[in-house]
Amino acid sequence: MVSKDVHSSHVVRQFALHPIDIERPEKGRRVGALECGSCQKPLKFKVLSVAATRSRRWAWLVLGLAGVAAALGFGVAIFEVGGQVVEEGAPNPVGPLALGFLAGFLSGTVGLSYWRYEDGVRGPGSPLMSFGGHALRWPPS
Repeated sequence: MVSKDVHSSHVVRQFALHPIDIERPEKGRRVGALECGSCQKPLKFKVLSVAATRSRRWAWLVLGLAGVAAALGFGVAIFEVGGQVVEEGAPNPVGPLALGFLAGFLSGTVGLSYWRYEDGVRGPGSPLMSFGGHALRWPPS
């Protein structure tokens, strides 16, 4: 982070951009350490091959689509069962169905979000969660 300006209702942070100079390997992954151009702190990066990146993208997509399908299926089941009268003393099936819907919704959201941002580069920070002073970002176009 280069500067941090605190105003009455918001904070403006400005960051310096530095390229990651680690070549993508033919197979597997390559781990390398680079020095931050601003603070000279050593940062560890992992770069995946093109094939490994594609397989990760497919895994995230399958997880996301399976989660969306599960959420839709459990949602329809909740509406089907929700209107029925439950006998006295019988367990209400809406509770487990609601948990299934929530699990499907969350896994669909996480899977599709990571599928969108998967680029095969790991390091401090990520496009989804970047805590601290270092983060990975796409270069400005």
